[in-house]
Amino acid sequence: MRTVGVGSGAAAPSVWGLAGIERRAWRIGLPTRRLFLILALVTAVAVAAGGLASAWVVGRNAGTIDAARDQGLGVARAATEFRTNLVAADAQAATTLLAGGLETPAARRAYDESIVDAGQWLTRAALMAPDDDAEDIEALADGLVTYAGLVETARANARQGYPVSAAYLGQARALARDDLVPRAERLRRSGEQRLARAANSIAGPSGLAAVGTLAVGLVALSGSAAVVAGRTRRLTHPWLLVGAFAGVAAFGLVTAGVWSQGRELRRAATDDIDAYVAANDAAFTLSSLRVTEISAVAARGSGQALYRDFDTSAEALAADLRGGDQGALADAVERYSAGVDQVEEAEAGGDTGRAAEIVLTGESAQAFAEADADARAAVSRARRTLGERLDAASGAEVPALVPVALGLVAAGAATAGVLARARRYR
Repeated sequence: MRTVGVGSGAAAPSVWGLAGIERRAWRIGLPTRRLFLILALVTAVAVAAGGLASAWVVGRNAGTIDAARDQGLGVARAATEFRTNLVAADAQAATTLLAGGLETPAARRAYDESIVDAGQWLTRAALMAPDDDAEDIEALADGLVTYAGLVETARANARQGYPVSAAYLGQARALARDDLVPRAERLRRSGEQRLARAANSIAGPSGLAAVGTLAVGLVALSGSAAVVAGRTRRLTHPWLLVGAFAGVAAFGLVTAGVWSQGRELRRAATDDIDAYVAANDAAFTLSSLRVTEISAVAARGSGQALYRDFDTSAEALAADLRGGDQGALADAVERYSAGVDQVEEAEAGGDTGRAAEIVLTGESAQAFAEADADARAAVSRARRTLGERLDAASGAEVPALVPVALGLVAAGAATAGVLARARRYR
């Protein structure tokens, strides 16, 4: 083997900047063989550690996305659907006062389906939610049972012609309005906050940690390659090139995956969840309008203020829908409002029977059914978009084995390249 002194030799001719690299490499006050052995060890540790650390972060991000899907989006969606179905059931239950406890089969079926759906969504929330939400979910479950019991009691009394049925139904509606709906809203916000925290975590500290550890390994590998090139007067070495390619590949894949996951989660936590909540708010408001309409008719000539409330809320809802590019649903709401105008006109003319008929089976009932179907379709579309967004975030996930494998390849190749050059020196 040949021997090269620590400070030997004049600077080599410049070959693609090699002269400058060589001068800097010879400023390190260590014999070449010892220096290369140290570089091999440092490079192997830095690159392998970067691959392992980024793999841990990638695996942690996968768990964060799963938790965001269940404890975040899942809870928010379940709470929102519970609220929407509860108010839809309340709208159907309100017909009890007009039908004397003998609703049409379609109305009774719609009420039963809404109550069952509310219970099923609450069950989903209970299966996915963390312990922090247990109190609200338990209160909602107890409240739903109490609500359904009050409605059935109101029906039974209405069939007997007892006026106390109005009091029982009023208790049920007050329970839904003052306790169950606010609790469901609080549960929804908790889920949304978890989804937002997951997006911030992946796009923030966790993502930076994954990319940063790989960057440190690349810096170590690049520094070693530069020193080896300067001491050996060869700009490239095959094994070091292999290590560099593997390191860059790991860095690129992890960076792209983290960026894509953060982007999709941010969209889910902002635009998509907002659109989903807005769609549910529209369905919620529509059902509330139905309750207001029926309450106005049930007031038997004293519901003028309720009719004004209906008009104000219906106009605001239609305006919001048009502003949100949902013109078809806004048209359906306006048709429903026109049907309620017929109810008010019939009642103002003293024909309360005709008014009740329009509400239960006539133009008002048909227009509400059409608007309600459109609102539920909008909710389904928004829910599907949210699910696709979470699927996209999961699809951008880089398997933890990839940075581990590429990191080990980079570390092994770089170490082999440095040691191969070290063996030429004593």
